[in-house]
Amino acid sequence: MAGSGAFRRERREVLRTRLLDAARDITTESGWSSLTMSAVAGRAGISRQHLYNEIGTKAELGSALVGRETDGFVAVMCEQMRAHPSDAVAGVVAAVRDVLEYGAHNALLTSILTVDEGAGESLLPLVTARPDVVRDRAATALLREISALHPALAGAADLPRLVDGVVRLVVSHATSPGDSTEPAVTQAEWLLRGFLDGAARPGRSGVRPG
Repeated sequence: MAGSGAFRRERREVLRTRLLDAARDITTESGWSSLTMSAVAGRAGISRQHLYNEIGTKAELGSALVGRETDGFVAVMCEQMRAHPSDAVAGVVAAVRDVLEYGAHNALLTSILTVDEGAGESLLPLVTARPDVVRDRAATALLREISALHPALAGAADLPRLVDGVVRLVVSHATSPGDSTEPAVTQAEWLLRGFLDGAARPGRSGVRPG
């Protein structure tokens, strides 16, 4: 029955959320290198074998955890872009500023950058060196959001490269934070204005919004 299939999927999604919540809590408390699959299973109230069946290995758990956190960062950026639907520059600038401030107070990212520093295991390589976990995931979502908010830019050939540049900028500054977010915000504005200037030139696809 279709209804029973949907119910099973919903139950699995609830369980997956509980497992990732448990993994996040343990990681923020004591670091990824201290996390064991037994501890995650125990906190989630299931057997370790059930955890392996649902998630896989510890490495796969780490990818799922960082991937879900990436979705949270993307949601922060999309919220700001939606708050400036008629001004792409203002939207991206606000998005970069807000997401970096969000990252500065994000418990999981703080743990990755501090508790795991110098430890035998760390989630940091997933953030910085695995494009499929963070960069590609974020870029795909942000490209879709910008295209929906600004249809005139959706067909611009350079839009994917712009989005990739903004994502790389955010990842770089989030993982190597300075005293202020403003340099990153200024760089993001410079990238977008340069893109819009290029898109507005004769013979180039894309139209400046506004």
